[in-house]
Amino acid sequence: MLLLLTNGIDGTADILVELCAARGVPVFRFNIDLWAQYRFAWTADGFVFRDPTGRSVDSGAIDAVLWRRPSLHETPEWEGGSPEDRAATEAELQTIVREIADWARGRGRLRLIDPAGSRRVGRLAQMRVARDFFRVPDWAVGWGVRWPAGRRMVKRLTAEPVGADHDRYIYVQSVESDRLAPEWPWLLQEIAEGDRDATVLYVHGRCFGFEMAHTRTELGVEDWRIRNVAHDDPWRPWMLPEGVADRIDAYMRRLGLRFGRLDFIAGGPELVFLEVNPNGQFGWLDDPEGWPLHTAVLDALLDPSSTIDGRAVTLEEG
Repeated sequence: MLLLLTNGIDGTADILVELCAARGVPVFRFNIDLWAQYRFAWTADGFVFRDPTGRSVDSGAIDAVLWRRPSLHETPEWEGGSPEDRAATEAELQTIVREIADWARGRGRLRLIDPAGSRRVGRLAQMRVARDFFRVPDWAVGWGVRWPAGRRMVKRLTAEPVGADHDRYIYVQSVESDRLAPEWPWLLQEIAEGDRDATVLYVHGRCFGFEMAHTRTELGVEDWRIRNVAHDDPWRPWMLPEGVADRIDAYMRRLGLRFGRLDFIAGGPELVFLEVNPNGQFGWLDDPEGWPLHTAVLDALLDPSSTIDGRAVTLEEG
């Protein structure tokens, strides 16, 4: 039995469930944002889920667990209960789901995606290690200093939403760095050379490349991630330059990641690395004729060699 830990608006989970049905693979989906529609009990003997349709699964029947996107950011409005009650309950729910992932890790059943990947391999670690494999634009992070003049990209170190309702995101922006308020922490990076944005989905040793059909000049931006509608822009399959797939594989193995979506800039003197998202979205890149990307993910989930073993990973050598 495959257990998917996700939410009710996860399109990738929808497709994975369909693919499992076509293959006859038993799957149970827990949508954390719809938690009140489920029944759950965990004792010393194990745990049991029952979903809104009446289907149930107990921990003894679970062979593999995928940490997709168990997010409460889109939780429906509560009927009754104070904001304090909601915050406390959601904190408990997130802890329970993390404990399920830890339970699966300890039994060799957590597959492909490491729930701690984004925290363990943050943007600064990504860029430090990436210099051993790719060209990486110069970067700086800090506060209490006046940044030198010039146009640079400003990023956040975390992808967490902001605002009182956790419903807003701060995207990559192009700024005049000397105008940034020095009392705030900033992550700045030089604007990468190249004319076209590219992304690679890495699935347990396999690389699937895509590039944006339009150049940066045609888009009128210095980084496609500035555009919060970028997923609506046309992407097309991209043949990775010779040796790049091997470098990506070596890089991801160094980071201890079996899955991720890597962003690059192509078209310059050499390929430029931007970042890797250890649990990146990829559904908009897939082809509905056969769903090759989702199929690769399911293949990896069913392969015991994709197990997240939890051993310590040394990011930098020497």
